[in-house]
Amino acid sequence: MAKFSFHCQNYKASQLNAIDRHNRRLNKKYHSNPDIDIARSHNNRVYVCPETSLYQDCKKKIQKEVIGNGGRVTKISNWVTECIFSYPEGLELNRMDEYNYIVLEYMEAYFGKDNIIECVAHLDEGGLPHLHMDIVPITKDGKLSSKKLITRDFILSVHNELPKILKMNGFDVERGKTKEQSKSGRSAKQYKRDMDNEAKMLDCKINDMVKEYNDLVEKYNVLTENCYQLECGNYQKAQMIVSQLAR
Repeated sequence: MAKFSFHCQNYKASQLNAIDRHNRRLNKKYHSNPDIDIARSHNNRVYVCPETSLYQDCKKKIQKEVIGNGGRVTKISNWVTECIFSYPEGLELNRMDEYNYIVLEYMEAYFGKDNIIECVAHLDEGGLPHLHMDIVPITKDGKLSSKKLITRDFILSVHNELPKILKMNGFDVERGKTKEQSKSGRSAKQYKRDMDNEAKMLDCKINDMVKEYNDLVEKYNVLTENCYQLECGNYQKAQMIVSQLAR
């Protein structure tokens, strides 16, 4: 059975032109990514295209829906959350558009259709075909906040619900592992439990090392004191011998 896979990445305003040029293959060459085969780029799909550009469309939307309603936008604000969905290995390539449209409809229902500015599928790179979906993270109360929208609950809901919907539509796909579960195949709870146990073991080791260090310091101090006493005794004996010889 094929594995469902997706991940998210946030981008700031200054990064959007480069993202747009990459997604829509607006450059003639891609020296930084030799896996891109421009000769195959005509096979790519554009499901949602910006009216002007990714940057300009996002700017217009943010000015109207965020700044226009008194919201605050700073230089470190994330203007776009890009979700990347891999087309699972083993599925028929001729059903990729159907698969991607189901994913797009799910995300439109979650974020709002107007908040998805760009959606492009790449078939001209090495590895699996994949979908780039660029979303302006504007909340219902008019705030630009990827932190409030791209939550752990959102990530889990996509991993849990989308594979079910895809399966209902005839795609033999199952939930993949989340980042938390992929750590040695452990669940989030088990991973946290193991980390807590490791932390306790480290605390015990540190305590033992501190005790050993203190014992060594104490022995060193005793030896230093003994050495000092011996030196004093030898000095006094030397003085006595000198006094006797002087007589």
